[in-house]
Amino acid sequence: MLYRRTTQVPNELFDIQLSQLTHSELKIILYIIRQTYGWKLKNGKRKSRDRISHSQFITKTGISRRIISQTIQSLILKQLVRVTDYQGNLLHTPEARKGKVGIYYAPCFRSCVNESTRVGKGKHIPRQTGAYNKTKEPKLKGQKRFSRISDANRISEILEQRK
Repeated sequence: MLYRRTTQVPNELFDIQLSQLTHSELKIILYIIRQTYGWKLKNGKRKSRDRISHSQFITKTGISRRIISQTIQSLILKQLVRVTDYQGNLLHTPEARKGKVGIYYAPCFRSCVNESTRVGKGKHIPRQTGAYNKTKEPKLKGQKRFSRISDANRISEILEQRK
């Protein structure tokens, strides 16, 4: 599995919250995690929040608009999601969110993804610095070094050895 094509989900979601979440809450929180922790910014850090529209929630989760609004409110009350506008002002009531165009969602976990944590083996460092060349000296000590000769010369050597 390629770790670059995966999204890190905080263990707290599985260990503590999973048994307390409904089906729709789980879908919504997983989609918010995908849209935030699943993307890297140009500076290499993970997104802390993302602008998500109701139509995106409907398309990706398959939940109706009415249930999405109720589910988001219940996730806010459980303190698993933080909802803000562009400036960072909290929109934790349905009245505050009503009519807003840019609503940003952020997952709220005690053990959020550390921005500096690397997944997998880290950056690939090539072991061979030069161009691949089979004519370089053998790596094992004590091996004979063969030089390249033409086919005609090699055939004549073989015939001389047979005599």
